[in-house]
Amino acid sequence: MSQYAMLVDVSRCIGCKSCTVACMQENGLQSGDSWLRVRPRELLTDHLVRYYIPQSCRHCSDPICVAVCPIGAIKCGEDGLVIHDIEKCIGCQVCVTACLHGGMKIMNNGKVGKCSFCSHLLQRGKEPACVTVCPVDARVFGEREVLIREAGLRMTDLISKGTDVYIKGTENDLTKVLYLLLTLMAHTVADSKESVTSSDFHNPI
Repeated sequence: MSQYAMLVDVSRCIGCKSCTVACMQENGLQSGDSWLRVRPRELLTDHLVRYYIPQSCRHCSDPICVAVCPIGAIKCGEDGLVIHDIEKCIGCQVCVTACLHGGMKIMNNGKVGKCSFCSHLLQRGKEPACVTVCPVDARVFGEREVLIREAGLRMTDLISKGTDVYIKGTENDLTKVLYLLLTLMAHTVADSKESVTSSDFHNPI
């Protein structure tokens, strides 16, 4: 399955953070070290809109992190995954600054960590841990073209209900992690850097 991908449907995310917990457990991460974070956001239009933005590495087809790493600790695999070698990492955090999507996380030890797409599970024919625990199908794993069609079906359904939607990761900014989001939040999700504010509801995960 060389053209697999993941669809993250922000319109369905309820902020339960099951994906974050599953990621930490599967990868043996300590408390405070998380490769996948779910950020609550609020937007005031004619009413208050609250939504959630899952942030992790999107496994870009042309990753800036690979280009800026001074020691080659980040590489692109043949399967399109962006691979980070924690043993080589010197903690300079240049990749953190360069990433447009908040996908590179600073760990407690000062080094950087990132989503591996659970490549060890993929090799055993399993899905990424975050996908298996999502209770609302906000995260879906499968063949890229199948997921694009699924995103299209979800878009049609949302539009029929009067909601404009936007998909990110299929055209000029090719990524293995695709985002389906409401138009009102598209500018926030598209290229958002990670920020921690009081709106994070005081949840440390």
